[in-house]
Amino acid sequence: MNPKLKKSLLTILKIGVSLGLMAWVLQRLDWEHIGEIFQEVNIFFFGLSVVFYIASQLVSVARFNLFIRKIGIRISFWTNSKLYLLGMFYNFFIPGGIGGDAYKAYVLSKAYKKSLKSLGKIVFLDRFIGLVAIGFTVCILLVFIEIPYSDYLKWIVILVGLIGVVIVLRLANRFFHTHKKRIYWGFLYSILIQGLQLLSVWCIMQSFAVDGNTVIYLTMFLISSVLGIVSFAGLGIREAVFYYGAHWFNFNENTSTIIALSFSLMTAAISFLGIIFIFKKIQFQNSSKPN
Repeated sequence: MNPKLKKSLLTILKIGVSLGLMAWVLQRLDWEHIGEIFQEVNIFFFGLSVVFYIASQLVSVARFNLFIRKIGIRISFWTNSKLYLLGMFYNFFIPGGIGGDAYKAYVLSKAYKKSLKSLGKIVFLDRFIGLVAIGFTVCILLVFIEIPYSDYLKWIVILVGLIGVVIVLRLANRFFHTHKKRIYWGFLYSILIQGLQLLSVWCIMQSFAVDGNTVIYLTMFLISSVLGIVSFAGLGIREAVFYYGAHWFNFNENTSTIIALSFSLMTAAISFLGIIFIFKKIQFQNSSKPN
């Protein structure tokens, strides 16, 4: 199959999954109740959730910078942040386009005369380490969740998950041998990123006066982040996971889904700011700081 056609079909599929799930979930909500929830929203905590989310993205910038410096790209944190924000815009608002990650690799390859293949590997490694960190964080959170099955099964899942994380990191270190210790540092950055995003979700929960079952909500958020790869920018999947999770754990499905939807809308609003750098070209200059 033609690669371009395959990519187009995959994009259409992802958009279809997102739109289908979003429509399916939203039509089952009690919007009158949701209106009442929004009338009582705590603006302070919602604003704080935005701060934590932005902080998580800034750490993501630092993680990406950690890897590209290894191949000789010196770029200031501010410039890297603008490129990252532009990449977020492409990922969220340009379906079927080049994609934010691919765009970053292409721009840096052109600006610094580096191999597009090597930058592609770094982009993959950057995302891969993030997924491994999500798996690790889920395993930690599972310790604090009462699962309606055998406790032995829960601990087996946790143990296998943690061992799997160690094995995957070791294999990544062998495959991306040129980065070595940077992979472990990247993993620590990723744990921090997930921690900040969980704080963002917790603040959204507080803004809607959701005080109980915090660990379960946070675990659902991480699971939806992993499953988001089969949808467009995670839309629909996150809301579906929170909706079905509410039924599974006997939560209020309106409140649960609105937590997910609020995070999606916040992500979209921040990502949209990247449009600035479509019209205002990013100037690349080597950073004066040593490696």
